[in-house]
Amino acid sequence: MNIFLNNRPVSFCRSVILLVLFCSQLTYSQSITLPFFDDFSLNKTSIPNPKLWKNGGVSINNTFPINQPSVNVATFDSRNAAGIPYNFSNKFAYGSTDTLTSVAIDLSGLAAKDSVYLSFYWEAKGLGELPDSDDSLVVSFLNNKNQWKTIWRQEGISKDAFTQKILAVNQAEYLHKNFQFRFETRGRQSGAFDMWHVDFVYLNKQRRLKDIYTQDIALRGFKNSYLKRYSAMPLRQYLVNPSAETNSSMEVLVSALQRNARLVNFTWTVSDTVSKSILLNERGGNETVTTPNPSNKKNNVPVFSTFSQKQAVLKFTQKIAYGGTGTTIVPDSTNNIPDALLLSNDSVSIYTPLLDYYAYDDGTAETGADTDQTLGKVAVKFALNRADTVNAVRFNFTPYFKDIAGQFFLLQILESANGKPAKVLHQQSVRVRYPSEINGFVEYPLDMNIAVKDTFFVSWTKVNEDVIGVGVDKNSDFGSNIYYSMGNEWIQNKSLKGSLMVRPVMGFKANSSGQNGSPLASEVPNDKQFLVYPNPTSGVLRWNFENIQSISIFDVSGKEIFYKKTDSQELNIENLPDNIYYINFSDGKKNFIRKIVVVH
Repeated sequence: MNIFLNNRPVSFCRSVILLVLFCSQLTYSQSITLPFFDDFSLNKTSIPNPKLWKNGGVSINNTFPINQPSVNVATFDSRNAAGIPYNFSNKFAYGSTDTLTSVAIDLSGLAAKDSVYLSFYWEAKGLGELPDSDDSLVVSFLNNKNQWKTIWRQEGISKDAFTQKILAVNQAEYLHKNFQFRFETRGRQSGAFDMWHVDFVYLNKQRRLKDIYTQDIALRGFKNSYLKRYSAMPLRQYLVNPSAETNSSMEVLVSALQRNARLVNFTWTVSDTVSKSILLNERGGNETVTTPNPSNKKNNVPVFSTFSQKQAVLKFTQKIAYGGTGTTIVPDSTNNIPDALLLSNDSVSIYTPLLDYYAYDDGTAETGADTDQTLGKVAVKFALNRADTVNAVRFNFTPYFKDIAGQFFLLQILESANGKPAKVLHQQSVRVRYPSEINGFVEYPLDMNIAVKDTFFVSWTKVNEDVIGVGVDKNSDFGSNIYYSMGNEWIQNKSLKGSLMVRPVMGFKANSSGQNGSPLASEVPNDKQFLVYPNPTSGVLRWNFENIQSISIFDVSGKEIFYKKTDSQELNIENLPDNIYYINFSDGKKNFIRKIVVVH
């Protein structure tokens, strides 16, 4: 199963929502030679190029930074390469977090007169969490005695503009055959905290301290997507009214790194990766780029409405050429980066999946969100163009503070009434599972196909105070589709800026037993009709629903401590110690979770 990251495919609270600011590595033992250059624009995964780097938890992405020099950066946080925090035992743990180390670089035979310099751009925070004053980004050099020496340190600071730093490599102890340089961060180790971003790393000889310009126009990524209301939606839903679902224009962000104005040409291509057909190939006119952070807008984007297959994935690509006729970079005395390397950031792509699911997010979580109370509820709205069925829900869960894999939560599909969550169409208890890779999704198949007429909600309820951490994409703000409830009233979100990474999967499917589960939503009774009494209790617990088949009891940590099959309407729990418990009642199709208090 493929999901789609922003610009490429990858394998598969009391009154407000509380924000929880939240590979194999090949080894190349032989030293490489100058120049060393990487702006990460060629990366097709989150893993740094192993021919250039030894990775220590860094993630390559294009969604965390703000106004990056070129498409993709290296992001440092407090999670390893799989997205797991370094310390689960202490949520306030502090220490070394991510590292990014160059492979060995042969600087033997060079001297101070050869003027070797290392330059890079850095940014703190971006769309991630702000580094505190005691956090840091550090650059170290490896000397000829195999010792790491700190050359530069930046303390925590809010700096949304990328800043270029140039460091001299002119000491004899660094001019040896196996020289390396290393970026390292220190901060909180229990989640996606204290973020730093690094880009456009360049090491070479015959440079100058004032070597701050590069004769390069770089693309940074798409500012908006093809769809208006979603980042992905089922093709059959899209085809009901394609023109109403699509934006009339698309815009690409550009970065001008040169000193003077530059003449460029922008080319737009649209293809369907499923049918492998080209839908648009258009070359624009010549434009002069003068400002540091310009953009290029494609107006009158065609509405694509004819497809040869039942699914499609639209790939939008922009490329630039220099001088309007070719791709030759004009030489400039202020840089000597090889032309072929600079050409790598002259193309960006973004995908629009028209498959079998809805999504608001771009596939990456810049933070995570959760309610801050036990039994708090969150719901995400999805509006249909035609009646459909829901067969599964995909979640991006990001661990924070502690590993809660295995804890259960209540997953619901709700009807809409006056634009807010209403009647329960389906509910079942499921357990938290973390994806196997950073920004991955876990799919929860529903016990039955659930019919939805127009607007519906995906809702979930946690059973204790532990942070579940649903991924939040801060690059797409559809926060108005989020609702939360701490009791009987649903409240529309106004504080969380972003989109929750929750994706309902549409279409009728056979259930896990191989039978066709009924799609009739009306067959599921209202959860509010299910009563458990007395509560608190000291002995026998009773309920008003006749068809319960099994009962599971969980303690406040989410651990299952009791399970029993039953056809009765009562249960003796006098042996349970005084405490709060959560009981899951199941009739074989749906689940009801109730909180009870045992007092002897």
